[in-house]
Amino acid sequence: MKKVLIFTLSLLLLANIVAAANKPAKIATTVGVIKSIDMNSQSFVMEKAGLMKFLYAFIGLFGSKKSTDITVITITETEFKKKTTEGVASGAFTDLAVGQRVQVKGTYIKELTTAKTSLKATSVFILTPVQAALKACQTDADCAWCGTNCLKKDLNRVCIQISPPEGYDCQCVNSVCKKVSSTTSSISTSTTTTIDKTCQQACSRRGFKNGICRSWSLDVPTGRQYNCNPNETEIGETKNCLSIWHPHMPGNIGKTCCCSKGQTGTAE
Repeated sequence: MKKVLIFTLSLLLLANIVAAANKPAKIATTVGVIKSIDMNSQSFVMEKAGLMKFLYAFIGLFGSKKSTDITVITITETEFKKKTTEGVASGAFTDLAVGQRVQVKGTYIKELTTAKTSLKATSVFILTPVQAALKACQTDADCAWCGTNCLKKDLNRVCIQISPPEGYDCQCVNSVCKKVSSTTSSISTSTTTTIDKTCQQACSRRGFKNGICRSWSLDVPTGRQYNCNPNETEIGETKNCLSIWHPHMPGNIGKTCCCSKGQTGTAE
């Protein structure tokens, strides 16, 4: 009886695999949990759940272990949706995260080079979406390029290829990392317009005795935008006190002019 049961389950499993491999045009729907994400190829690996996982586990008890992992490939036309507290909302590939439970609909394709079977997704429904707070950014330093995507930095994310699109910067806009056209983005971190005078001249015209250019690192956020001393007044950037900002390189420095009525200071 045991042999008959094993034989029957094996036939069911084999029939499912053969159907997936030999009929790539057949639409399939499967549910699983995401194990890894490849931002560069816009794909992810998920472990199947449900009956298929049970069948693989059962046969594995008798020495024939089968992997329940499957690579899901997404394309530009792939439709993403996700559950929210208010219902169902539209989503995006960047909403995916390791550990999420997803439902994927698409067609099976067999890779000629590796003979592995993948699933080309036409739709991905995220059943357990990432909380918005996990994706929030505070400054531009929180954002980085991953492939051609501008995303919040994540130590668990692997980005083998960094391909920033020409003409765009990766910036934090309204607490979300976004691609911003470099023609419209400003190299200044100040909220004021650059003053066409030196720091000393600008401070003197405002009735201060001294003007000093203060600087700080933008690569290590300090929690405040300017770095003037308590007894100084910040007036913004001047023509000899400009921030240094390279979107794709370290060594970014913020600068601002600080005015005071006391003794002359030394520029930092």
